Amino acid sequence: MTSRRAATVALTAAVLLAAGCTGQPAPGSSPTAATPTASRPPLPLTVRGTFTLPLPHFTWRESTLTCEGWRTHASVRAGAQVTVSDPAGVVLGTAGQLDAGQPVVDPDDATRATACLFAFTVAGVPAGKGTYGVTVADRGKVLVPEAKLSETLTLGLS
Repeated sequence: MTSRRAATVALTAAVLLAAGCTGQPAPGSSPTAATPTASRPPLPLTVRGTFTLPLPHFTWRESTLTCEGWRTHASVRAGAQVTVSDPAGVVLGTAGQLDAGQPVVDPDDATRATACLFAFTVAGVPAGKGTYGVTVADRGKVLVPEAKLSETLTLGLS
């Protein structure tokens, strides 16, 4: 640093100190609160899961290796709606639907299915609601804590 430049820096510092510009709050005043940074809203959730129908609540076709609900469970089929709601019952996501049912074949008898398994995905569900209701077709709402939504849900008839 040149001596002229050093002298300028020293003179500026002396003037600021003499004027009371120390970077500290003035006596008797309160420090200025930092402006809070804007927080981003939580990313939307993607709810994934399966819904299982056990025997005798489904039919299956060996030719296509697909299955669907039967009789009082006929609403459980490929394309059936899957909804996600908040604790007040407001529907948050309805873009979900059941994929084609896949028979769970008996390991001891390949001509016999023991259950029918449907996969589903509902994307774009707002986070931060705490507890969610998941409804598959007309089978009733299942309450699920938000922390469990990061896992693949396993739903079905009990």
